[in-house]
Amino acid sequence: SNEIRRRFLNFFEKRDHTIVPSSSLIPTDSSVLLTTAGMQQFKNYYLDPILAERDFGRRNVVSIQKCFRTSDIGEVGDERHLTFFEMLGNFSFGGYFKQEAIEFAHEFITKELGIKIDYVTIFAGDAQVEKDEESIKIWQNLGVTEIRECGREDNFWGPTGSEGPCGPTTEIYVDGIEIWNLVFNEYYARPDGTLEKLEIPGVDTGMGLERLVAILQNTTD
Repeated sequence: SNEIRRRFLNFFEKRDHTIVPSSSLIPTDSSVLLTTAGMQQFKNYYLDPILAERDFGRRNVVSIQKCFRTSDIGEVGDERHLTFFEMLGNFSFGGYFKQEAIEFAHEFITKELGIKIDYVTIFAGDAQVEKDEESIKIWQNLGVTEIRECGREDNFWGPTGSEGPCGPTTEIYVDGIEIWNLVFNEYYARPDGTLEKLEIPGVDTGMGLERLVAILQNTTD
């Protein structure tokens, strides 16, 4: 597991990302009780990307975040749901978007780790947000042919808390398990559910360390 952490951080550091340490499980974000995702400490940077250049020296960062998730607590206890876990994530605040995010993920999974992707999912669209045709084309150009369309419940992430950045997602599945979720933060969700376009879209990805370790070590959980 330490080798996997190291390889993930090194992969993105070589691709112009600043390594940022995990934030506390007790967040500075008052909209949540505990840190629930890797992007929690970065919410403000999606609204003002210039802050990222000031704080990190660039607009792209990578981290391994300690997370405490209660939203799916009813599933905790099976082979792939944990209350506490570590989230491997790369983030961009206007530095790159869908093309690079998907290419990075594909390269890390298939070339760096040598894992075969079973299939990917994309957002099918709804009354508020259109279907993610761009991600379909990017995956197809990378040779991924099994692309499934899913609704808002599965392939639209955020916000954390009552409001914040959010957007459609594309997810990577291996051995029938979702291991990596790539979120394209194009919107800001208001407390009443209204979506407003962000001036500069960003990337927020999260991959479960424990699930990835299980796959690489060929274990069932």
